[in-house]
Amino acid sequence: MKNSKFYKNLMYAILVVLFGTANFAFAKSANIVAMKTVAVKFTLAMLVIAVFSIIIFVGLSIYNKFFVPPQIKDFDLNKDSLRSPRDVDEAVRMFIAQNRLK
Repeated sequence: MKNSKFYKNLMYAILVVLFGTANFAFAKSANIVAMKTVAVKFTLAMLVIAVFSIIIFVGLSIYNKFFVPPQIKDFDLNKDSLRSPRDVDEAVRMFIAQNRLK
């Protein structure tokens, strides 16, 4: 019973959005042509964004795999890493310890 009520409400919501946003009664052929060009441009822009997102993801994955030193990848934070220093000397010691300067 709950599933059928859920699907019925989902279908009502889809139909309300569809008929509430689409203005079929006042659509003219000139508006449909303009809407088609806008839809095509929007689709092309979204495809370009998706392609470049994939390219950036692959590039960063390759960079992390081959060019990032392993000690940076395996660095884990301990409880003291988020603590702020009390004075200048402690700040310098903390900076040297966290950046592994010797």
